[in-house]
Amino acid sequence: MKRLLTMLLSAALLVSAFAGCGGEGKESSATSGETAGGSSSNQASTEETDWSSQEPYTVKLLIPGDAKTEDVEEVSAAASKILEEKYNTTLEIMRVGFGSYPDQVNLMLSSGEKLDVLYNNRDIFVSAINNGQIISMEEYLPEYGPDLLEQIPEERWATTSLNGEKYAVPANKEVAVSWGFSCVKEMADATGVDYSNIKTEEDLVPLLEAVKEMYPDVWPVVSGGGAMTVLNTNDDLGGDIGSLLDCTNPDDTTVINWYASDEYKEIVERRYEWVKKGLIPPDASSSSDQAATQIAAGRGFGQFCNTKPGIEVEQQRSTTKEMLVFTLTPVYTTTTRVDILWYIAHNSTQPGRAIQVLNELYINPELANICINGIEGKHYELIDEEQGIIAYPEGVDGTTTGYTSNPWAWPNEMISYVWDGDSPTIWEDTTAWNDSAIVSPAMGFTWDNANVLNEVTAVRNVRGKYANALECGSIDPAEALPAFLEELETAGANTIIEEKQKQLDEYLASKE
Repeated sequence: MKRLLTMLLSAALLVSAFAGCGGEGKESSATSGETAGGSSSNQASTEETDWSSQEPYTVKLLIPGDAKTEDVEEVSAAASKILEEKYNTTLEIMRVGFGSYPDQVNLMLSSGEKLDVLYNNRDIFVSAINNGQIISMEEYLPEYGPDLLEQIPEERWATTSLNGEKYAVPANKEVAVSWGFSCVKEMADATGVDYSNIKTEEDLVPLLEAVKEMYPDVWPVVSGGGAMTVLNTNDDLGGDIGSLLDCTNPDDTTVINWYASDEYKEIVERRYEWVKKGLIPPDASSSSDQAATQIAAGRGFGQFCNTKPGIEVEQQRSTTKEMLVFTLTPVYTTTTRVDILWYIAHNSTQPGRAIQVLNELYINPELANICINGIEGKHYELIDEEQGIIAYPEGVDGTTTGYTSNPWAWPNEMISYVWDGDSPTIWEDTTAWNDSAIVSPAMGFTWDNANVLNEVTAVRNVRGKYANALECGSIDPAEALPAFLEELETAGANTIIEEKQKQLDEYLASKE
């Protein structure tokens, strides 16, 4: 086991510092220079410092994902054994289902309840900073997170910094994306439809209609928690309204209202027509069920999703069914695609200790595997020690495990075990995937909404009223889309877009 963990760490350190995309006009790759033995000055200083004499402290960590309370407590105890020996730190993991996670985050950040470190999407990045809900890591990283500073390239840190201060640790995972559709292979094959040439959303129609005819009790397309992915290549420039229409076009840096575009109108009109054809549930936008749950239960055939190396196996684990995935957009990357971030909450009483845990999660394969995959023999079994491949124990699957594995959500999935069915080279494949991406001309731009916070709040309320319902086909766009656009304008969407364009122009000018 020790030899395996050393091999995993060594391999991970070679790939963990990739900066995104190589080639002319793209970010250059970075190399950490680390080895499993730790030859860098930062690693040496970490090893020479005896942190075990620190006063006892419990780091409370919040992350989404279904899990049983007793299983989470068992995982926390196993992780704490490592952290107590090295740092005199106890880890308390708190897991909350994806559907209720945003509300739980808001509650904990606003209530003053103890919270040290949390996962979240980029969505909250600027607002949480401006609202004082998360704190700068800048003063703590040199002492408590030297490996993070060394292994995460500056290009990646730039996407999680504001006004020269680092506010989040970006997860080491895919930072490129393409969008597509995943579905149950057995059902697709049974229809007899030739799906080999599906390249667009519209191309899915014959397959979906055949599924509806053959399986009348199954919805061909289901939502996830009341939302459906919208297939596009726009760059939302860090969140809030205002996007580049097509970030694969390096010459277009005009900020537009995506919801007012012809492309958006076409998508929501198509989804509405699909509802009328019985391809999407009419109440999809009000469903609280995750898409994987519906597919696993035999109520759904497929869902719109992101695509990446290993996505088929990842979805198979959650649906318990062999899945097909159609890639329907180019692979691209933007600042927003550095999307899984780890923050230090303002109500952490010892931020340095929280960063110390993040640092250890990033570099320690043993700790990472416990937190990501759970307890060996209960939540997974090691079936190939040499290659570090794991599978569920007999009688356990993705729907019955007490501790679901979501490697992408943790700080560094690339030092964890590989699940059976994934390629043994999945982490190298992920690096290649990132390197293949088209880079947005606005990559590295960080949007600061401090000057338009009132408008941002008003626009978010309007989006919450219309966007998911339109994108799930639950309301008629002939009536709802004009009302949506009118209310966005009244809420101050144009003011936000003008401010975002100004900041983007300044950022682009600074790069010349």
